[in-house]
Amino acid sequence: MNSPVKSSLLLLATAFVIVFSSCEKDSDPVSAEDAATIEKAKQSLSSQQLILSSFNIAQRGAEKANELTNGNEIEERTDTCGSVTVTPPDLVFPKVVTVDFGSGCTDADGKFKAGKVILTVGAFWESGAQIIVAYDNYEEDGVKVEGQFVFTNQSTATAAILRIDAQNIKLTDPNGYTFAFSGNQTYTQIDGHPTWWDWHDDIYEVTGSIFTTLTNGETVNWLIQTPLEKANACYYVSKGTGILDINGLEVLVNYGNGNCDNKGTLTINGQVYPFTM
Repeated sequence: MNSPVKSSLLLLATAFVIVFSSCEKDSDPVSAEDAATIEKAKQSLSSQQLILSSFNIAQRGAEKANELTNGNEIEERTDTCGSVTVTPPDLVFPKVVTVDFGSGCTDADGKFKAGKVILTVGAFWESGAQIIVAYDNYEEDGVKVEGQFVFTNQSTATAAILRIDAQNIKLTDPNGYTFAFSGNQTYTQIDGHPTWWDWHDDIYEVTGSIFTTLTNGETVNWLIQTPLEKANACYYVSKGTGILDINGLEVLVNYGNGNCDNKGTLTINGQVYPFTM
């Protein structure tokens, strides 16, 4: 497996559901209109977090499929929960990789995961090769996930590049509320390529868009404005901005200035509300 693709398949994990805390201007409460917009933004932005979470699981499965963990001096990750099985257990591709979280366990990213994630892994060192990620009764923090992601290798000689297509993703929370999304994003490695064996120093830029249908049938478009920055050594998106178009209202999302934390801001009609991932 060449170094760009291998580097691209080594960790990226982050939170799945975003919890917003609104700030008050002086002692005035948040308006009902802004509160409704915040809730819609919360639902829509959880799709961004799911893509990152699923990417992390895909990396883990790809490691096992190519026997990278112990065979090529790649550090074995011991902070993940659940079990991984690979068939067929030889050099034939594609392989089926099952990541089984059983009845539930807390993973490295702090999320409680249950059920199975099924990966169909192609010869991903080849240009155009794919990893398909699907779900079997899978939940994160009680939120059921359905649909699939398709990861396509578009790497160059100098950087790992993966296109991620979200296909018919549906999320259902413990209260029965659902929303669906589709879209595509590109992950481009911007640092860490020379030290391909060390995933800790890899950093990626994320571009693209997501189209969400909320529980009430409304649609929200999420377009990354300045590339999001995600370091393998950090569980959170630490930098970048995007625009949520909620029924014609543009809401600015700012993930910060590069610090590794779970903070960001949401701007609605000039009023800034902090959020915590």
